[in-house]
Amino acid sequence: MACILKKYEVTVQGYGAGQFYAKNKNQARVRAFRSLQNVNDRITFKSFLKIVGNIALQEAPDGFGAPILVNGKPAHFLEHAGGNSIRFCYPDSDTMLIVHELDVSEAETIQ
Repeated sequence: MACILKKYEVTVQGYGAGQFYAKNKNQARVRAFRSLQNVNDRITFKSFLKIVGNIALQEAPDGFGAPILVNGKPAHFLEHAGGNSIRFCYPDSDTMLIVHELDVSEAETIQ
């Protein structure tokens, strides 16, 4: 049970670069497209492919992928999401979730 997400930077002509957590470059590209649809709902995936540029793997933040417990269930820390929120994912999942920091505790390491 591992953290399968990685941090990618996707560059799009005319829109700049954005950071996305995804399991691979293709998923990062699709997440960038979905994000761009919030700004430009007329864009098609075909036209998006013409303007998408470099997709680069980025250095993850400190503690990225560290085992934590969210409401007693094993999970992986991704980053602080602002305020009192923490962005996390469950093991072997590519879905990011947000939880209040009071619902998170450190996972005990098994030795």
